[in-house]
Amino acid sequence: MKSENSPNTHPLKVVSSAQMREIDRLAIEKYGVPELVLMENAGIQSMLYLQELLGGLEGKRIGIFCGKGNNGGDGFVLARHLFTRGLDPAVYLVVPKGEIKGSAKINMEAYLSVGGRMKEFLDETDLKKHKIAIRHADVLVDALLGTGLNAELKGMYKTAVEKINDWKRFCLALDVPTGLSADKGAIYGLNVRADATITFGLPKTGLMFYPSAESVGRLKTADISFPPPLIASSPCEAFLPDSAYIKSILPPRPPTAHKGTYGHVVVTGGSEGMGGAVALSALAALKVGAGLSTAAVPADLAGRLELGVLEVMSLKLGAGIGDAGNAEKILKFSEGKSAILIGPGMGRSLNREVLALRLAASLEIPMVIDADGLNNIAGKADVLKSARAPVVITPHPGEMASLTGKTTAEINADRLTVAKSFSKEFNCVTVLKGARTVTSAPDGTAFINPTGNQNLASGGTGDVLGGMIAGYIAQGLSPLNASVAAVYVHGLSADIYTMRNDPYSLTATALIDYLPQALSEVLK
Repeated sequence: MKSENSPNTHPLKVVSSAQMREIDRLAIEKYGVPELVLMENAGIQSMLYLQELLGGLEGKRIGIFCGKGNNGGDGFVLARHLFTRGLDPAVYLVVPKGEIKGSAKINMEAYLSVGGRMKEFLDETDLKKHKIAIRHADVLVDALLGTGLNAELKGMYKTAVEKINDWKRFCLALDVPTGLSADKGAIYGLNVRADATITFGLPKTGLMFYPSAESVGRLKTADISFPPPLIASSPCEAFLPDSAYIKSILPPRPPTAHKGTYGHVVVTGGSEGMGGAVALSALAALKVGAGLSTAAVPADLAGRLELGVLEVMSLKLGAGIGDAGNAEKILKFSEGKSAILIGPGMGRSLNREVLALRLAASLEIPMVIDADGLNNIAGKADVLKSARAPVVITPHPGEMASLTGKTTAEINADRLTVAKSFSKEFNCVTVLKGARTVTSAPDGTAFINPTGNQNLASGGTGDVLGGMIAGYIAQGLSPLNASVAAVYVHGLSADIYTMRNDPYSLTATALIDYLPQALSEVLK
């Protein structure tokens, strides 16, 4: 994947369980990396991460719950390395010892051969015998199933997970907390509620999304020696951007620049009682570097906006945003401009629907459609397929439900697939907002945003995001890169504010005020 700025850094790939299994297979069969080496490295990385989490391992009492597959094998390697460092971990095996096969068996035997302790938990009675010891452990490690789950837990796996949760010890999960889907962010029923998770090779899609993300805790991705060419060539479900990647795609700021260099954004919307939405969007476009910003709003809002947001210019429309003639006026004014945002504070009505559809069908500059801009085209989204210019849509789950005919619950159950499918069908960049915002392009490229927090649930923050995307497009970024950068910086601004202030007090205005600090963090 390349951007127009040819970034020299690449975002981390996020993969499905099937894609990860294929990477495992190719590492072993094509590149000659033995499965035992991969398992050894997973166990070593788990030990190092545990040491980091605990601030040292000396004197720690650690219980490791192992299943019969390769996830259990990782647990045996971890136990062996802890033992050889002078600790006395206890391994609790939830299947008969004779069921352990392959590389997991080799590592179980290696652990036992150095003198390690292991108990077989085959029924409730076995658990009760060791309840006191387990409850006094400093840490419990979940090495039960990893990515190997595709149904609800049963038998001793279920009992072990119940006890891990009930005993409320610090819990580290290896690869994927037991009970979670590695692919969808879904929970099959009972699951391990981990305090931290170390996942191997690449992060799995299911770890990114809620409700699973709540049970993942702090997430670390560990390199276990997969060959770099293999990782680079392997397909993935999405990318996970970081600050280095965002820095690499941000627009340049040449010393000879003038305000025209950085583009002119138009924001149209606004209605009685919601004029602030346009003001927030128009100012946000400037705050991320656009050279000029004009708010095309009803006449009674224009004067107030110019006095309230001094940097933003205005275009006076009719008395109401949906008045006849406004569409032609906006189309005429937009000629030669760099990008337009449609929808903040627009409200909904038949004449506003006519306006939104006319603009979507006729504009010849990149457009971002948000809020009521989307609500007014719901049921008629085919207009996006024939748009004359690139389109970015920025729905929250409720708006996406209206656009697709699905329920909000269905949208949130598979956010990545929904966003990618919509982008492909309607030939637009989709920014599906919410916890772990997804940005997708028509060609299937998608990004899962790691920044942001629940305090963004405040009126106007979405208007800020729409303005930021338009501002980056105006500066020459592709609609996809503009969206990825804006979503990341927007969330980072909220994170920085929350770290430094009362989290309940985050407003859209405060979010804009913290954008310079977020951008400074990215540019370091």
